[in-house]
Amino acid sequence: MTLRLALPTIVPILLPALLAGGCTHPDKGNIILRKQVQSLEAQVADLKRQHETDSATITGLAQRAGTTKVLEPARLDRLFTVHGIAIQRLSGGVDLDSSKPGQEGMKVYVGLIDQHGDEFKASGAFVVEAFDLAEPQAPRLGHWEFPVEQAQANWHSFLTRYEYVLTCPWQTPPRHPDVTVRVQFTDELTARVFTAQHVIKVNPPPATQPSTQPARGA
Repeated sequence: MTLRLALPTIVPILLPALLAGGCTHPDKGNIILRKQVQSLEAQVADLKRQHETDSATITGLAQRAGTTKVLEPARLDRLFTVHGIAIQRLSGGVDLDSSKPGQEGMKVYVGLIDQHGDEFKASGAFVVEAFDLAEPQAPRLGHWEFPVEQAQANWHSFLTRYEYVLTCPWQTPPRHPDVTVRVQFTDELTARVFTAQHVIKVNPPPATQPSTQPARGA
């Protein structure tokens, strides 16, 4: 518990001292300090992943209590399992009908992260939601579900990239280029539930874009 509270505080304090020392002549003390900072940053990242895993475990157990047998923690520790998800930078609008201007949907690229911070493949179900927050009266654009049975069909790998690609045609087309995407992943093996949120760029269909013409009589 002490480590969780202290590490995020220690790193910002040590880092300026390291940078200040690097402006002169690096010496053995600076090298040691740099290694200590790197070690502390790695520990903070590990603790953050563990916290996300603990939260996801609690959520998954609450949702599946009494319905599904979950693996014991001792067995899970010996397996490569999901400890986090990330919406990748390739996510964005997609042209699903080349005969029409604008983009008719979006593609969301989602990577699964194991306990060592590496991407890998695991089965599970996805729920995707999208919002146009520039429309305060009706921001929600849609809700898409991808059950575990579709996991293989949505999985893609290329060179060192391993990710799920979720295609979501607009249910309500956005009117602005910034769309907020929220993804929920339920791991089939552990019943853990992970969420991630990210803002992506899209090219809305012309009919939905806000008018730039001045009002008559203006």
